[in-house]
Amino acid sequence: MSKRENNSVFLQLMTARDWFDRAQKEGFAIGAFNVDNMDIFKAVCLAGKNKKSSVMLEFSQGEVSYFGLKNIVDLTVNARQEYGIPILLNLDHAKSAEDCIAAVEQAGFDDVHFDGSDLPFEKNVEETKKVVENAHKKGLLVEGEIDKISTLSEVHNEEIDLELLKKSYTDPTKAAKFVKETGVDILAAVFGNVHGIFPVQPDLDIDLLSKIREAVPSCFLSLHGSSGIPADQVKTAINVGKIVKVNLNTELRVAYREAIGEELSENPEEYASYKLASDVILAVAAVVENKIDVFGSAGKI
Repeated sequence: MSKRENNSVFLQLMTARDWFDRAQKEGFAIGAFNVDNMDIFKAVCLAGKNKKSSVMLEFSQGEVSYFGLKNIVDLTVNARQEYGIPILLNLDHAKSAEDCIAAVEQAGFDDVHFDGSDLPFEKNVEETKKVVENAHKKGLLVEGEIDKISTLSEVHNEEIDLELLKKSYTDPTKAAKFVKETGVDILAAVFGNVHGIFPVQPDLDIDLLSKIREAVPSCFLSLHGSSGIPADQVKTAINVGKIVKVNLNTELRVAYREAIGEELSENPEEYASYKLASDVILAVAAVVENKIDVFGSAGKI
């Protein structure tokens, strides 16, 4: 086996913790891209291959319902072989401990995200601990969340209420208590990030992020809702907060919708959707490649 083949095997065997440890040490983040159809699935994998970057595929509960839990695992396993890159798999924003545990028991996931932000703090702690206990037995990471990002992953026409948004920002002391009591591996921090794209995107509160980082020194941090955030702010957040995972959804959906609309307009008599897919996949992959550059993970494999 050649040196290159040995390195490829080694990279494929790296766990999510291995990748996040490396990202934290080297100052980059893994892109966690939401997948809601096969074109986006292929686009993320293609972009990772083109940029020589590991990627994380993530599926919300709605996306899980669409694909099916076992199908998601099988697709990811096949993609790792087809594209020859490390592909991590995450359950995103699961609202029940039972859904997280189902993903843990399915085998094939690397990370499960229990979003208990709708629950009272103590109940959130209780449910998160259940997930952690089950996931850690299988060697999986658990992401927790205490502050609700109430906006949706879509393009918004209305202005965001900044004062209301600030009330959802992560309190460092509360974050430290949550991490200590639950044993979560990753904390989804809120410091100006929102789901979706707004006419005026709020700035990230980097000073607050620095305080959160100091409060939970042994816990990985993730940045949700990165769509629409200027590249320089994302880079600063990765540097200051040692963020290892950056989630992206809305920009992928926008790119897909625009590309498929253009293809349908140019080919009004075409009814075989797969014949329209090639350019759509490339359009979405271009967005992912750009984000990989911003996150700093290009060339890491």
